[in-house]
Amino acid sequence: MYRLIVSHETRLLARTGALWAILLLLVFAIGFAALAGGRSVTRQAKGAADAAAFEDGVRARMQADTEAYAARLAASGGTYEFATVDHVPGRGPPQGTNAGVVGAETAAYVVLPPTGLAALSIGQSDIQLRYLPASMGTTLDMVKNLEIENPVNLRTGPFDIAFVVIFLLPIFILALTYDLLSSEKERGTLAMILAHPVSLRELLASKIVARASVMLAVVMGLGLLALLGVGTQLDQVETWLRFGLWLLATLLYSLFWFLLAVLVNVHGRSSATNGIMLAGTWLILVVIVPTLVSLLATTLYPAPSRMDLIVAAREAQTAGEKGMGDALDRFYAEHLDQLPAGDQRAMDFLTLSQANAASIEKALLPLYQQFREQALHQEALVQRFQYLSPAIMMQLALNEASGTSTARYQDFLDQAYRFRGEWNDYFASRFLARSPLRPEDYDRFPRFEYVPEPAAAVMARLAGPLAGLLLLCIGMALLPLRQLRRYQVAAR
Repeated sequence: MYRLIVSHETRLLARTGALWAILLLLVFAIGFAALAGGRSVTRQAKGAADAAAFEDGVRARMQADTEAYAARLAASGGTYEFATVDHVPGRGPPQGTNAGVVGAETAAYVVLPPTGLAALSIGQSDIQLRYLPASMGTTLDMVKNLEIENPVNLRTGPFDIAFVVIFLLPIFILALTYDLLSSEKERGTLAMILAHPVSLRELLASKIVARASVMLAVVMGLGLLALLGVGTQLDQVETWLRFGLWLLATLLYSLFWFLLAVLVNVHGRSSATNGIMLAGTWLILVVIVPTLVSLLATTLYPAPSRMDLIVAAREAQTAGEKGMGDALDRFYAEHLDQLPAGDQRAMDFLTLSQANAASIEKALLPLYQQFREQALHQEALVQRFQYLSPAIMMQLALNEASGTSTARYQDFLDQAYRFRGEWNDYFASRFLARSPLRPEDYDRFPRFEYVPEPAAAVMARLAGPLAGLLLLCIGMALLPLRQLRRYQVAAR
């Protein structure tokens, strides 16, 4: 009997125009979101490739100059020398022999590689640049193009598939389920149906199963098509494991909204009342609560004004320029083993620039650390309050499964900062020692290799939102059972 009812409900659904309209809108929304997500990932990948190619081209020209210089010396005799920064162009050794010039005037781009699911959930990648220049400049030079004071942007985000699932899918589900029992009751057919050997619980379950089967089949199928269309690294097991977690989160989130519709339906109110209650609940859980959590996070842990950072940078630079000599003395006091003899240190402007940059870095580092600490506090608060809204849990889960979470990006930043230190140390030591760069040295420059996070760390972060969604579904499934016994079959 149960299978018969499910089959009958499915046939009835197939003949309703509302279902086909909803499915058409869902197909259009996911298709458009997939294209938008794919363009975003492609744009950042192209930007990273173009930036890295430009810097590699500059260094290649410098290396070619050193090769020509070495060949000229080999033919005519002479000593391979270190170029000063201020010599007359066309005379003396090429600038490519000066490690300070190469390290300061070119950059090595550090890149956070996207996962195979990056296009499905963009997260904050539209404001968190996935490629950063590492040079002998300051930390601010490296991250100046980042929006380091963004609020906890979990809550509205760009238009991607995650947005469709979190914001639009519940609306489609509620549109199909707000009148599960009330429509039969209002037409006077509910009592006739229950006169047959079928319980109210079986009838309600069959209606939910029929609708959930159709909706979830379409969502899962479109999700797979989107992955095949705009996903990458499809030959890697990690991509499919992440997609499995992505589907699991989507299943739990969808199930919550179906169960919420059941909970509202079993109270026996009219279809109009059910629709208003479900719409209000969606507004509270998907829009209002996430906005309040974001507001709370930014209120309790406000990021310092970006203008403060800019002003501090300018003040440090002005102070450094006024006292370059003192800054140079302090710089060499920390590098006694590389202190040049006589007045040679005063003849190279790049040395003064390095000393000034070191002073600026020391002045700005505490303020920049405040930005990072406040951002981490904001994220931690969202993690604690995520259980107030299934939308927040879902966004956290989808971002984590897609590799666009804030935690993964912060790990990338830590690796980027360490590499910048390696780059600076490599060139600064060669520059301060006045050791000329030779053509073969260009192949030994530090190279950034992103180290992926351990899978255990990713799963640990996913466990919270997935467990929260699961417990929420279990609770929602148990609540309607008692109320269903008191359901009035006939309208009064």
